[in-house]
Amino acid sequence: MKIGIVGLPQSGKSTIFRAAAGQFAGHQEEKAGVARAVVKVPDERLPVLQKIFGSAKITPATVQYLDLSFDLRERESRQKETERLLNELRPADALVLVVRNFELAGLPPDPQAELDTMHEEFILSDLAIVERRLERLEKEARKGGDVNEQEIEELRLARALLEAGRPLRVEPRLRQSPILRGYTFLSIKPLLVVLNTGEENEPVELRLPEETSLVVIRGRLEADLAEMPPEEAEVFREEYGLKEAALPLLVRKSFEILDLICFFTGGEKEARAWPIPRGTRAQQAAGTIHSDMERGFIRAEVIPFEELVALGSYQAAQKAGKVRLEGKDYEVQDGDVIIFRFSV
Repeated sequence: MKIGIVGLPQSGKSTIFRAAAGQFAGHQEEKAGVARAVVKVPDERLPVLQKIFGSAKITPATVQYLDLSFDLRERESRQKETERLLNELRPADALVLVVRNFELAGLPPDPQAELDTMHEEFILSDLAIVERRLERLEKEARKGGDVNEQEIEELRLARALLEAGRPLRVEPRLRQSPILRGYTFLSIKPLLVVLNTGEENEPVELRLPEETSLVVIRGRLEADLAEMPPEEAEVFREEYGLKEAALPLLVRKSFEILDLICFFTGGEKEARAWPIPRGTRAQQAAGTIHSDMERGFIRAEVIPFEELVALGSYQAAQKAGKVRLEGKDYEVQDGDVIIFRFSV
């Protein structure tokens, strides 16, 4: 899962990135205007499974966050650089948009204006792509060329939405279209708005674009807390009334907008979390572990996390008849602990 963090200059998006990246041990790099961090998803269920299975290690799910240093408003004046960074951003599965809600060099915050500006830039960027592609396809069609009529129809629908100032993610047909997937539109991606609030500021009401989620994070404070020992950070967090650290909150909201869940596997070597889209069938879930498992799928042995914990061991769960045998079309649920049987 790859998530791009964007925002206007001085919105504090890099602070939000550091607040998240600073709370884990993982891989980070920065190159050519793009900072990357592979974040381990905190999940309190994994240590429990490690104890039950006697696993040598735990392997959490991961999220890759990208922090891109560019200003979409400079698309024309810095076209080559902006397009290069946009190409880094487009493969992202979702976007986190950071807006400033703190004083900056005497300038009061205007998070609504920043949100509206970025939303408009997403729309304009996508509209330019749609219009260029439609122009080529319609020209080819007039010449009698072999064109995909469904592609033209969906692009016209996309153009109508964008011209009305609406993001493409509001239309299920476009979100689910395999034809449009390669376009990697920005406004079709799930969007999480982060209201980056200063220590002396209060959260404000925002008019959000359609199909958008919101989270309030005190970015500067969280970045400072991320550098403290956990015990000391917890004391400060309680003083400021922060119920949850930035990383778990940001990751949890990221999972929500992508509609992801986790199933688990366990054994002597490791207890591991596997993120999948909600509604994934057992055979496809097996494929997230290895393609051979999907190809040679026989059955899934399934027990919910809570039931396994209540019984204390996988052997006890088997003896109690709580381990279910499910076929390839079983819809995997969040927290399922699964052993896949397969043959290749």
